[in-house]
Order: sequence, then structure tokens, then C-alpha cells
Amino acid sequence: MRSPRRWVVLAVCATVGAVAVVGAVVVAGAGQLGPPWQGRVRAPATAAPQAWQVVGLGDSIPAGDGCDGCVGFLDLFGREITRDTARRVDVTNLGVGGWTSEDLLTSLTRDDQATGAVSGADIVTITIGANDFNPILDDLVAGRCGGADGLDCFQPAMDPLEHNLTAILDRVRQLRGARPTAVRVTGYWNVFIDGAVAARTWGPDFERGSQALTQQVNDLIRQVALDEHADYVDLFSRFKGADGQRDDTDLLAPDGDHPSQAGDQLIADSLAELGYRPLDTGP
Repeated sequence: MRSPRRWVVLAVCATVGAVAVVGAVVVAGAGQLGPPWQGRVRAPATAAPQAWQVVGLGDSIPAGDGCDGCVGFLDLFGREITRDTARRVDVTNLGVGGWTSEDLLTSLTRDDQATGAVSGADIVTITIGANDFNPILDDLVAGRCGGADGLDCFQPAMDPLEHNLTAILDRVRQLRGARPTAVRVTGYWNVFIDGAVAARTWGPDFERGSQALTQQVNDLIRQVALDEHADYVDLFSRFKGADGQRDDTDLLAPDGDHPSQAGDQLIADSLAELGYRPLDTGP
């Protein structure tokens, strides 16, 4: 009989030999073909950028009154953002025809829809102030304002507008906290009617007076916007030229008060031209 120990030794040798052969095959295969996943490593998937929220606040200009069938400047602005950044945009239009600066301030302190929308907004546009002067319009038309420029009767309305607009911008900043937000405050081409409708309705004296008042109102809006670290969007020169002499009838709706489709497009372009800081430099 053979020794049991010899059989154990032979079995171990055979096993080691088999492992060696298999190991050689595997190593050879690895050298020729590589592991099965080689060359197919995928980069980690990245989530699509979150949509930017655009919220429009103000009066009948953002509300889109006066131009039936027009696409308003807020929706056009949203499209331009997507064109420029490839980012999806959701637009919330909270403009209300006839609103004054006091109305807007009240909505930002008492209206849950408004406060919720602004809290979640990446871009906020504000167009407000023209209706603050409507109660005094008849005095301008009748030539009863007085003063060297015929605008003294409007001065008592300036301080409340400055106060309200400052409070509006403070409230927007409070609702947004420390999150990056682009805030755009527009001026006006005219706080009253303009173009051919104004010329036909009330004549050249009214046109001169309303244009002078508009420039004063725009100066106030611009200064408040800058003081509050918001962007000011000059619509006066875009509609009427730097010297104020351009006839902007083609940019106005048939009522002479609100923008036409071309006017809405011009406002959207003016907003987009400022870029998207601080959003495009944020995390």
C-alpha cells in the first residue's frame, strides 16, 4: 500500500498546479482584454440646474393692460433668460392695473401670495409709481399746477413715493434674506399718456409738462434703486431717445398709455441687457 501521507502530498500538488494554471490564464486574459468595465467608466450624473423664478411686481405695465393678444414683457424676458443662459424660467406676474406704490407695499406685507412669490424669486422686476400722480392729473391738464415749471402741485406726492419705494425694496431684500437676487426697477417713458394720443387729446403744453414730470419721477426712482442696491432700468431714453424727442407712438398700445407688442419687447430687451448678476456668479 502507498503511504497516506504521499496521497495527501500528491493532492496538494495537483491543487496548486491547477491554481497556477488558472492564474496564468487569468493574468494572460487580463493583459489582452482588460477587466470587463475597462473603457466604459461613466462620469457621475449631474442634476439639471434648478429653474430661475422671475416675479414681476407693479402696476398695469407688467400686468399687460391695454394690449390685447400681446405677450407681456415679463414672459418675453423669461424667454430671453433661457436664450442667454439655457436655464428654465418660471414667471409669476403680480402686476395689478391701477396700483400705486402704497398698494404694492401693502401687498408685500399682508398678501401671502405676494410674500411667498418674492421669497422664492431669483429675479424681481418692479414697475410702480405712475399712478401715485393720477389724482393730480386734472390740475396739470387745466394748467393749475403753478411754479416755474408748472409742476408744483405734484411735489407733495414725491416724498410718499420715495418712502414707499424704499420700503418696497427693503421688504424684497428681507423676504429674500441672504440669497442672491437680481432686482430690477424700471422707470417710465411717461407717467401719463404719450405719443399721438397725448398730442391729440391734450396738446403740446400737456406733452411738455408730462415729460418734465416723468423725468423728475424717473430721477427719484433711479436714486432710490441705486441707494437700495437694485438695478435701474431706463425706459425713457429707450422709448423716446436720449433727448426725449423721439415719437414713441409705435411702441404704445392704442390707448397711448401702455406698451404695444414692440414696446413690451423693448422692455424685455432692456431688462436682459443688464445680465443676470449676482445669479450668474452665485453658487
